[in-house]
Amino acid sequence: MKDYVKKPLNATSFIFDKLCQFPDLIGLRVGDEKFSYRQIVEYSLKTASILKHLGVKKEAVGLIGQRTASSYFGILGIIFSGCHYVPINLKYNLDKQVKIIQDSNIRILVGSREDLEAFNAVLDQKSRECIDAWVIPYGKMDFNNEKWFSETLLDNIMVLDEPEQEHISHLAYIMYTSGSTGHPKGVLVTQDNLLAWLKNMTILYSMDKEFRASQTYDLSFDLSVADIFFTFSSYGTLCVLNEKELLLPIDYITKNKIEFWSSVPTLINFMHKMGVLKPNIFPTIKKSIFCGEPMPRYLADAWKIAAPNSTIENLYGPTEATIWITRYVYEGLNVSERFINNNLPVGAPLQDHEVALIDVDDNLIEDTSQGEIIYKGPQITLGYLNDQEKTDLQFTKFKWDQKESIWYKSGDIGFYNLNGSLECLGRKDSQIKLGGRRIEIAEVELSLRCFPLLEDLVVVPLRDKDNRVLELIGFTMNSLSAEELRVIRLNSQGDLEAIFFPKRIYTIEKFPVSISGKLDRKKLVKIAKEFISSV
Repeated sequence: MKDYVKKPLNATSFIFDKLCQFPDLIGLRVGDEKFSYRQIVEYSLKTASILKHLGVKKEAVGLIGQRTASSYFGILGIIFSGCHYVPINLKYNLDKQVKIIQDSNIRILVGSREDLEAFNAVLDQKSRECIDAWVIPYGKMDFNNEKWFSETLLDNIMVLDEPEQEHISHLAYIMYTSGSTGHPKGVLVTQDNLLAWLKNMTILYSMDKEFRASQTYDLSFDLSVADIFFTFSSYGTLCVLNEKELLLPIDYITKNKIEFWSSVPTLINFMHKMGVLKPNIFPTIKKSIFCGEPMPRYLADAWKIAAPNSTIENLYGPTEATIWITRYVYEGLNVSERFINNNLPVGAPLQDHEVALIDVDDNLIEDTSQGEIIYKGPQITLGYLNDQEKTDLQFTKFKWDQKESIWYKSGDIGFYNLNGSLECLGRKDSQIKLGGRRIEIAEVELSLRCFPLLEDLVVVPLRDKDNRVLELIGFTMNSLSAEELRVIRLNSQGDLEAIFFPKRIYTIEKFPVSISGKLDRKKLVKIAKEFISSV
């Protein structure tokens, strides 16, 4: 690895500069393998060199699979080549995978040999012919194929000494989200967006060199970007949990002495329900970051007992705002502050960003009333790939903003509590109508979660073929007797109209989660229908 000469700063040069400063530190742990920062740089530059040899020019490159050394060398190699990466999760159905490739105009795929071969095996002949090359960043091939490339190619090409220098306006990655219509949306994240987020992270968090950080998220979930780039740009060691370890990560955390933990709340909720969050079981954790879904206060309290030396932080922001854009630090047990929905607030915006609330007519709300959360700043992305109409709808200007800035409309409803912290109440499209009256699903859950046996209650609506709500169904991981349920129903009447009390409340062993690890409400609807049909 040659001495690196700093050039105009973008996210890639920022990360590369950090990687080069302490080459002998361990930067990556995948299974039983460990890689130093020197090795990370070398494998990533080799990958970039192969891509340049294949003629890439500021284009989208597909990243297949995850949780392998090739995944991380692939991500860095793609951005080092001047391109932007597009993660394609093998858990997606094939139709979605192919649509992402077509939408992004991807002609080169990068990943481990195992993942690439698995994906190649399920593609039809037409889709397979659209791929010009399959690149394996780590490991060699024992067969010859003109479209497959690995380290063996490097015998005949020159390896890059440093990354291609791209303008800050160029893309760093495209992250696909589902969207309300079910069609995947490709969010365009620039080098500038990523750099703004990285700079905010360096302001917020200072860790010792070679600190151990968890990597819990699938690479198709933008919170994985936080795991990877924050750790690598802060001289830490990225510790990658495999699928089995994610089911109950207690042993992994303790064995690897994790210091910086990041996950969705659902992951630790299962540990809590299993009764494994014992006092001081995670003494090494110093920072605990939760994002991606609401963080219940009872769960924050349980984690604080298990990791007493750690901060408890709730971060919020959609993919369109580059990972997260607001932050709330929970002070711990027995604090006097109360939250309206018993979930932690999402706090205040990061440096150089602004958050505001608007009403249904897009007027600015300047009191404690509820409204749609909007925000602006350097982390706000360009919009959606190949969908200008959707981009113009969500990324917009407002008459009351004299600066004529672009604001992103989140679709989330929130308000400022008496302490000035922003609280998020959920999606504005989660309102349902039952018996001629309207209510937010979050309001039903809030009213009933005050009962200890329903502290984890999730409520879903069942609809008819015309999308009308027929009834509400509840799920909990606690066991309730008929008498306990009767008492709860009776005592809830002061806060909740009887018509909105779930018609049935089922006990479930474990909440289903989506590919990103979040609670999967659509799956709960399906389970509810199955339970009802079996009666």
